[in-house]
Amino acid sequence: MKSYDRILFLDFDGTITSEETLEGAMRLCIDPALYAEKEAEMREGKRSLADTIHLAFGLISCERLEAIKAYVRGVPIRSGFEALLDTAASQGIPVVVISGGLKPCIDEKLAPYRDRLLDVYSVETDCEGDRMILRSPYEAEGDLMEKTRVMARYDYREAICAGDGYTDRRMALASQVVFARDKLALLLDSQGVPYRPWQDFYDLAAFISSSR
Repeated sequence: MKSYDRILFLDFDGTITSEETLEGAMRLCIDPALYAEKEAEMREGKRSLADTIHLAFGLISCERLEAIKAYVRGVPIRSGFEALLDTAASQGIPVVVISGGLKPCIDEKLAPYRDRLLDVYSVETDCEGDRMILRSPYEAEGDLMEKTRVMARYDYREAICAGDGYTDRRMALASQVVFARDKLALLLDSQGVPYRPWQDFYDLAAFISSSR
């Protein structure tokens, strides 16, 4: 196993993209009342996040995948992403994307940057039947993508991560440097966990440049 001094782990939905595209895809394809009902059940602890997502996409026809991809295609990449990739490369820091989002959408969105990313992990979409089936070898602990299981595949001295949501909490707790915004920042605040707030990827690039 190759050893790295520093490694950068990035979430995709709401981090690399400027909005939560997995949530947006569900809102696009599912009756709003039903979506609100299942989301409330999840927040009340009646079902896990992974169970909720499996249930939601199990209601979506495979014919809707192209509409979902078109929606994700139109969501802007958060500013500074290319600058971050340039800075990481100049510092010899590999970049790994870990997402609980849909592989067809993520692969298309990240295609222009793929040769600058060490690895990309996402959720397979089985559309051989009438309805979508999501498959993830890293599903655990109620998460469709338990990100620390991916992190464990790498040998490194220091992990830097950036995320925005509840699904990034374990990744944040397992990292030495955490960039958090939105729901993840609120969660870490509630637990007294230190982090660096950020607005765009220029913030991450500046940190990497100044902390050699």
